[in-house]
Amino acid sequence: MGNLTAREKAFMYAITLLIIIVLGYFFGIRTLNDKYDQYKAELQELKERQAYLDMLRANNENMRTEIDDLNEQCSELEMSFIDKLETEVIQQYVLSTFEKAGCPYLVGITSSDVGMATVSYPDGTASPDSLVCMQVVVVYSSTDGYTVTQYNRTPDFTASDEEVEKTLEELMDKFGKDEYAERRGYYEFLDALKKLNSDNPQCIKVDTIKVEEGNGAMKLTAAINFYGVILNNRISVDNRTDPYTSWSGHKNVDTSGGFIGFPYVCDYKDSLWYGLVNHSIEEGADKPFAPYWAVAIFNEQLKAAGDLKTLLDFDAKMAAEEAALATPTPAAT
Repeated sequence: MGNLTAREKAFMYAITLLIIIVLGYFFGIRTLNDKYDQYKAELQELKERQAYLDMLRANNENMRTEIDDLNEQCSELEMSFIDKLETEVIQQYVLSTFEKAGCPYLVGITSSDVGMATVSYPDGTASPDSLVCMQVVVVYSSTDGYTVTQYNRTPDFTASDEEVEKTLEELMDKFGKDEYAERRGYYEFLDALKKLNSDNPQCIKVDTIKVEEGNGAMKLTAAINFYGVILNNRISVDNRTDPYTSWSGHKNVDTSGGFIGFPYVCDYKDSLWYGLVNHSIEEGADKPFAPYWAVAIFNEQLKAAGDLKTLLDFDAKMAAEEAALATPTPAAT
């Protein structure tokens, strides 16, 4: 290089620079072009993946909408049945419906579970979910169009003897007259059944009706079915407060003046029925707790005494108890 002239050196530098530029192009710009093509391909792949994910998201939203619709349909189906069949609530609802319809003279009411068919899967296994049914049977009486009626202590026969005697005198002339001349109960009975059948047609259905004639009045019997479901994986939550799903009667009722059963003469002083004679006693009726000869003797003694109060010496016993309570106990010495 020392023997080269300045012009030759300049030429050599130019040749070297040109070689560097050419190498830079091949190893630099071409590499960048290759990277650009690679990045462009990756971008296209990402765009395609984004389009695929957007399609999945749209499908998921459609699927979610379909699931929500199915859940809503399942909830509607679940809510068409009663969640819990509670005997006291359903009986209260039935009795209240008949009373409001003008058919209050209840003879009897019973409830029982009705066996339903087991639901089976296609493979033959039994489903944990099941349909349940409670049947309530009520028996009511119509009026005979003559006899004076009584319901819920109206008219009241728990007052003093003077008031009871006055009430009886007033009622003696009403037999077969005014409201007591009307035969009530049949159409009111049908109105109550129509109301029960229309409150929730999906889960409340009148099963059977029977009408019997006897002693001037009709005995009206109906069986009402209430349907519910037991679901292993329930979707809906039943927060309804319908009268057949939640208790709407009185609570914290004061029962201090009550007693169990009805003896010959009510001797419980705190009761509204104190001193009343049980006139439903049938002479000669069997007494499961006593031998036949004791029943015969009881009937003979009742005939001789004339009435239950005299036979039981009720007035004398009550007077003795009252006198004992009125006499102060002597102080201990």
